[in-house]
Amino acid sequence: MKRMFNRTAIRALTIVLAAVLTARAYSQELIFVVHADPVISWIGSNESEYVSEGAKAGYDIGLNVLHYFAENYAISSGISFISAGGRQSSTEPHTMVFKNLDPPTLPPGEEMKYDLKYMNIPVGIRLQTNQVGYLTYYTDMGFDIRMLLKSTVDLPTLQIFDENAKTEVYGMNAGWHIGGGVEYELGIDASIIAGISYAQDFFDVTKDLEDVNQHDDRSGLRMFRIRLGLKF
Repeated sequence: MKRMFNRTAIRALTIVLAAVLTARAYSQELIFVVHADPVISWIGSNESEYVSEGAKAGYDIGLNVLHYFAENYAISSGISFISAGGRQSSTEPHTMVFKNLDPPTLPPGEEMKYDLKYMNIPVGIRLQTNQVGYLTYYTDMGFDIRMLLKSTVDLPTLQIFDENAKTEVYGMNAGWHIGGGVEYELGIDASIIAGISYAQDFFDVTKDLEDVNQHDDRSGLRMFRIRLGLKF
């Protein structure tokens, strides 16, 4: 599992770096931020039948593009690859549907562990202070569109692991984010960035399948991200 995580993260970072070099070659007006952010995510529901059982560690690797329309104001966008998910249980027996298995039924209180991979496209507004010494403080807020690349689920009680969850998880979602942090000027036309942000989905991550009487709810992905990046 650790080896697979490393391969996925390296592959995502390679794609991002290739995009940076290509974009930088064709534009001198844009500012770029390459980031590799640790992520803590969980799944929260608006219905009491579904209970969050804990968080999942992941990552958000990507490229942000800043277009300044005033000295301290910019439109922010970009692309990133997110590994997230969470652990959830039901207070009642819960039947799931998989493509390659007969529908398994979980007893009440037993965990469903979701592992979700997304391509994320953020669009927002960045506000920053004037530089004081080597430091500049900023905040960024906006919206996200997420496209599902891969989804798997573990049902430890039933000895089911890494099962394809395409039938249980929606292929697209959208949400909002807000965060802030600090830049440290390196003196070589580049800055180190550190910060923290929170993101939350607007819509349901998991499908409510009527054929197996799953409860209607809105189980959204929620994330804390620690921004570690380089601006140039």
